[in-house]
Amino acid sequence: MQLTDYHAKYFAYQLTKRCSSDSVEKLASVLADAQVDLNPHQVEAALSLFFVDRVANYRDYDAAGQPVKGKFAKAFEVELAALAKDERFRELEWLKQPMDKLHNGYFAQDKKGVLKDTRGDTQADDEVYNLIMKEKERLLSPDEPLRFIFSHSALREGWDNPNVFQICTLNETRSAVKKRQEIGRGLRLPVDQNGLRVFDESVNKLYVMANESYEDFARALQTEYEEECGVTFGKVPLTALAKIIRVVDGEERPIGHEAAVTIRDVLVNQKLLDIEGRIQPAFDPKRKDFKLELPEAHRELAPAVIDLLAAYQIERHIRRERDDGPNKLKKEVTLSPEFQALWDHIKPKTTYRVEFGTDRLVARAVDAIKRLEKIEIPKINVVTGQIGVTKGGVTTAAVGAAQEEANYLSRAIPDVLAYLQNETELTRSTLVRILKESGRLGELFNNPQRFLDAVATILKYELHRLLVDGIKYERIDGTGSAAEWEMLLFKNEELINYLTALQVKKSVYEYVVYESEVERKFAQRLDERQDIKLFVKLPGWFEIDTPVGKYNPDWAIVKHEDQTLYLVRETKATRNSLKLRSSEADKVECGKKHFETLGVPFAVAVTADEV
Repeated sequence: MQLTDYHAKYFAYQLTKRCSSDSVEKLASVLADAQVDLNPHQVEAALSLFFVDRVANYRDYDAAGQPVKGKFAKAFEVELAALAKDERFRELEWLKQPMDKLHNGYFAQDKKGVLKDTRGDTQADDEVYNLIMKEKERLLSPDEPLRFIFSHSALREGWDNPNVFQICTLNETRSAVKKRQEIGRGLRLPVDQNGLRVFDESVNKLYVMANESYEDFARALQTEYEEECGVTFGKVPLTALAKIIRVVDGEERPIGHEAAVTIRDVLVNQKLLDIEGRIQPAFDPKRKDFKLELPEAHRELAPAVIDLLAAYQIERHIRRERDDGPNKLKKEVTLSPEFQALWDHIKPKTTYRVEFGTDRLVARAVDAIKRLEKIEIPKINVVTGQIGVTKGGVTTAAVGAAQEEANYLSRAIPDVLAYLQNETELTRSTLVRILKESGRLGELFNNPQRFLDAVATILKYELHRLLVDGIKYERIDGTGSAAEWEMLLFKNEELINYLTALQVKKSVYEYVVYESEVERKFAQRLDERQDIKLFVKLPGWFEIDTPVGKYNPDWAIVKHEDQTLYLVRETKATRNSLKLRSSEADKVECGKKHFETLGVPFAVAVTADEV
């Protein structure tokens, strides 16, 4: 998702806090982290929906009958104007648009064009729904500045925009049907910049800023889903345990059914799950005496198992407003000599260049293509049968079966070089060398598309490897934001969720926000150690450029032994993941080379005792 759009969550939250309706005494936020990173996919414009109890709260009319801004619209623009001045958002192009283009209301109107409240099932509602449907494609365009939509009714099934990522209810909705309609506006798979559906679970998250009545509704709705659709909540299926990944011989593999049964039995014996897989009160990783003991063969999977169970806890997805609060910046820590020295070591930015020879790429690609599984001629199985209808019912009988080979010799072969060049951006001469030296070009005629896709995958993989292996970082000269990270980006106060935060003493903020059980234990142990003087969970804006995307390292640490050491550490549940040639492992490797250029020790740690 574009940078512009994942900050919409923060705007939506601020507006919800500021614009509570007269009929809502207390709003409860189920917004997760306002700084959720949605970079894996370039999702088109993300939208926020606000459901209001009265149209006049958003758009009213003066004594002369002219439209004026209601209290919600005024509060929205106040919040948006304040956030637009934030250093983090100064490069957002859509924030430079006139403010009235960023939000709009879709309401029914009378014959004179005056907006009015409706029930959601009148002719006037149908007219406004048609208007929304006609503008659906425009709302999906990243060039359209409109990001925030206000509505009085639940938009029924007449409005179906896939890129609604947050819904704010500024009304008191007591109707279960209306609540389902409101939530349903966001239950869509989003589309990327190419119009393709995005199936990444890290992107497919709907955030609902809801009033209190939603909590009971959510539980009732989950029960209904369980009874009618077989969907379970707070219950960890055996298949989920079986999909836990471990690295074996440099390859990621699920642990499988047998290992999952063993782990499930251990969890039941320790009363963390019941026999049906439902999470029990004993599962509380924050408890000091909490411990998960797995058999020796699976002991390294304990952090992954804890994170999996935590993901199934309903409390992680629905919580009250009191679970959210400020995370204050400790100014005395940021002004301390330890932090100033640490920041001076890690704040410089770098640029990278890649060096590799064409001959090396050709050699590696040729070797990989030679080892490619043979591309066989597709086979078509033809099975015929006979169906008979008798008084006793329908009968079937097999008549015959045959197998034929699909012959592509009489069909046009696609432009091989153009296809591979488009996929890899390599020169035609380099592609010709690779194909000729591989000795596999004849298999193109067996199955052209499969051959081209297999070769393109290999070429991109090997090119990827060379980019990472040959990368060299250089420090950017000068000062200012172009050459170094500015301390001003540390905000005086940030909004966090206390359910995923740990209160600490030796950091720049009162709380450290963690993303996994490994990170929680790591921060807790660092805070306890006497030789650790200071540690910082590096914020999301601290990103290093790599050929495979932005990399955000985990921790910056000040340690004192005989001398003061300034360290950067990446936390992983297991080092085995770094044996993989995955994009995440490549980012870590690039991060290591970045900090080597700055002269700062960088390493991967599984526990804080390894620091």
